[in-house]
Amino acid sequence: MNIADLLEKEEGYRGKAYYCSEGYPTIGIGQKIGPKWSNLNHYDFTISKPLAKAWLMDSVIDTELELAKLDWFQSLDLDRRTVIISMAYQIGITGLLKFENMIAAIDRGHWNQAATEALDSRWAKQTPKRAGRHSRVISGELLSEVYK
Repeated sequence: MNIADLLEKEEGYRGKAYYCSEGYPTIGIGQKIGPKWSNLNHYDFTISKPLAKAWLMDSVIDTELELAKLDWFQSLDLDRRTVIISMAYQIGITGLLKFENMIAAIDRGHWNQAATEALDSRWAKQTPKRAGRHSRVISGELLSEVYK
């Protein structure tokens, strides 16, 4: 499973604007388009699924380029990179970098501890199923097994 498939599975697709679980206007495949709780009438347009996928990939490329500057990220295998990109896509790179204990455990190669640290978060409380799947991959399960 590649990052686009993973994010489409996790985020879903909606052609019209909606509020994400945090109250941000969102469209397509989890693309935030406005400030928290701003009126959805300001976003009276529709985007096609192909456009949503193109926008997704543009965001993923930008996210991966930023993460690639970090030593701990560079050392990850493809499956772990994929879920870290997914986390950054969902909560932003700034939000991801607040997972200091998880990152420290990743840097040391302590995968079970990194997974535990990922689950000890507001993110995991807000999206427990997604966090559970991602933490399983961080701990060493194959992405293809977790997302059968």
